[in-house]
Amino acid sequence: MSASLNQMLLAVWRQRDRESPWGRRLLALLCVAGVGLGLWLLPHAQARLLLLATVAAGGLMTAWLSIIGSLLEQNHPHAARFVPGHLQGLRRAALLSWALLMPPAALLQWAALQQFLSLPAVLLGGAALLVYMAWALRWWPLWLLPVLGPSAFGVFELRRRLAPLWAWAFDIWQAQAWPLAALGLLALGWALTRLFSNGDAAHRAAYASSSRLRQASRDALLGKTSAHAFGRPGELLAAPLRRATSAWLAFALRRARPSEASVMSRAEIVLHGNQHWLQQLLGMAIVALMVVLFFAIGFAMAGPSIAKAWQHGSFGMAIGLGSAAISPCFSLPGMLWHSRREQALLALLPGMPRGRRLNRAVAWRQLRHALVACLLAVILLAWLAQAADEPALLCFAFTPLPLVLLWVLRPAARMRPPASWSAVLPSILYPAASILAYLLNDRLGVSLWWIAGTCAALSLGIGAWRWRQIAAAPVALPAGRLA
Repeated sequence: MSASLNQMLLAVWRQRDRESPWGRRLLALLCVAGVGLGLWLLPHAQARLLLLATVAAGGLMTAWLSIIGSLLEQNHPHAARFVPGHLQGLRRAALLSWALLMPPAALLQWAALQQFLSLPAVLLGGAALLVYMAWALRWWPLWLLPVLGPSAFGVFELRRRLAPLWAWAFDIWQAQAWPLAALGLLALGWALTRLFSNGDAAHRAAYASSSRLRQASRDALLGKTSAHAFGRPGELLAAPLRRATSAWLAFALRRARPSEASVMSRAEIVLHGNQHWLQQLLGMAIVALMVVLFFAIGFAMAGPSIAKAWQHGSFGMAIGLGSAAISPCFSLPGMLWHSRREQALLALLPGMPRGRRLNRAVAWRQLRHALVACLLAVILLAWLAQAADEPALLCFAFTPLPLVLLWVLRPAARMRPPASWSAVLPSILYPAASILAYLLNDRLGVSLWWIAGTCAALSLGIGAWRWRQIAAAPVALPAGRLA
C-alpha cells in the first residue's frame, strides 16, 4: 500500500508540463523579485514578516491545490469501483498531504499574526481553508463564496444581526480552545475523505463535469475557450455570442468585395476564432451588466454605508478592470496557431493580400484589437480613479501598452505553439508592472506624467522594432510553419 500511496502523490510531478520549463523558472524569478521589492518598500519589520509568511503560505497552498487536483483526477469512477484499495489509498494520500502541509502554513501565519490570533485559531482556520479549497476544486460554485460572501455580510448587515451568536461562540472558544480545535480538525479530516467517491452514478456525472472543467482550464492556458465545460448554463450564456458572430459573418458575406478590408474582416473571424473582437466585446458587456446590477442592488440595500468599502476596494478593482480589458489581447497569437489548418484555404480568397502586405494586414488586425482594448482600459480606470479620488490608479492604464505590443506583434510564420505559461505569464507581468508603477508614484513620489511618458516611449520603440520585424518576415499564413 505504501508503494501505491507514493505513486499517487508522485503523479502530480509526473503530470507537469515538460515542454515549458523556462516559463516556470521565469514565474519563480518574478515571484522572488516581487518579494524582494516588497521587502525593500515596506517600512516595518512586522509588515515584512507578514509578507514573507503570506508568500510562503501561498506556496504551500499552491502545492496543496496541485496535489488534491491530481488526486481528484485519479479518482476515476471505474478505478474507484473495481480496483481494490484504490479509494482508500486516495483518501490516505489526501489526509497525509493535508497533515504535512497544513501545520507549516498555519505556523507561518501565526508567527506574523500572533499579536492578534491564537495558535489554535490559526491552525483550525488554515486547515478549514485547505479543505474548502479542495472541495471548491470538485464543485466550482464554491469559488463564488469569497466573492459574494463579504458583500452579503455588508448588504444584509449580518455582522450586527449575528453579533450575539459570535459573542457566545467566542466565549466558548476562549474557555476550550484546544479541545474545540481538535474536534474541528477531526471533522475537517472526515470532510476531506468524503471528497472522493466510490464510482456510483452521481460520481460518474460529477467526474465527467470535472473532466470538462479540467480540459477547459488546459485549453484556456492555450488561448481556447469552451462553453460546454460549464454545462447547460455555460451553453445558454454562450448562445448569444455564437448568434452574434454568425450574424456578423452573414453581414460580412453580404458585403463581400475583393478588397483587402473586406477580405480581412471575413478572415479575422477564422484567424481569431472565439477570441474575435465581437465575442470579446459582448462578453465584457455581459460581465459589466452583471457587475452594475450587483452594485446597484448593494447600494440600494446598504445605502451610504457601502461608500467607504467602495473606496477601500478601488485598488483591487483597478487590477480586475485592467486585467479584464487587457487579458484577451494576450490570447490572440495563440488563436493564430490554433486556426493554422484553415489558413491555407484563406489564402485562396479573392483579394487576399500577398507577401509583406499580408504580414502587415494580419499584424494590423491584432494591433487594432489590442489598441482598442488598451483604450477601453484607460477609460474604465480613469473613471475608477476619479470615483475613488486616487489618481495613482492610472498607473494600471499606462503600463499595459508596451507589454501588449511586445506580445501581440510577432512574426506569425515563426510562431511557436502556445505552452501552458503563454497566457499566464503576461497576465502576471501586467499587474506586477502596474503595481510597481503604483508604488513608485505612491511611495517614492514619481510623477504620473513621468510614468506615462516612459510607457509611451517604450511603446513607440517596441512597436517600431516589431513592425520592421514583421515587414521583413516570411509570409504570415499559415502561422507557425517555420517554428
